[in-house]
Formats: sequence, structure tokens, C-alpha cells
Amino acid sequence: MLIEPVALSDFFLSFFSAALIILLATVYAALYAWSKISGRRKFELAAWLIYAALLICVGVFSYVNHFNDYWLLLSLLMVLGYGWMPRFIWKLCAATHDADTHHSHQSGDHHD
Repeated sequence: MLIEPVALSDFFLSFFSAALIILLATVYAALYAWSKISGRRKFELAAWLIYAALLICVGVFSYVNHFNDYWLLLSLLMVLGYGWMPRFIWKLCAATHDADTHHSHQSGDHHD
């Protein structure tokens, strides 16, 4: 299960696409959160466009690094995780903050 090494001529492309994967995943998560906070649809659209660019970068990275079988599946799981984790985190934050508002104390309550 050895992977063919990256050609020296493709090293920059491999490095650049890996850096873009990290950057685009961060921007996607930030835009997704901002779309939820602000309620503006344009940020959600921008998040999806960034996610499309992320998919392309993962494809380029997988191709340049000669991924197949296990590594290709791992790349697919990674990009799916990048796509769904901000949604799960948002739902978790919304659920925990909703729980906080139900348990807020009225003014004048006494605590022991």
C-alpha cells in the first residue's frame, strides 16, 4: 500500500493546495457562522462557493499526491467533515444557548 512519491515538479502544487485546504476550510466555517448570526443569505452563498473551491483543492491535492483506495476515502471523509462540522457545531451552540435562556434567573432571586 505504498503511495507513489510526489514529483519534484508537483511539490509546489501539493504544498499550495494543502495550504488552501486549511485556509478555505477556515473561511467556509467563518462564513457559515456569520450567515447564521447575521441572517444574510449572501454569506451562506459565499460559504457554499468557498466549499466548492475547497472540494476542488482536495481533488487537486489527492490527484497530485497519487491518492487511491484508503487515502482517497480518507480525503473524502475529511472534506465531508469540513462541510458538516460547522453545521453540527452551530446546532450544538444554538441548543446549549437556548438551554441557558430557559434557566436564567429572575432579578431578585436568592442563591445559597
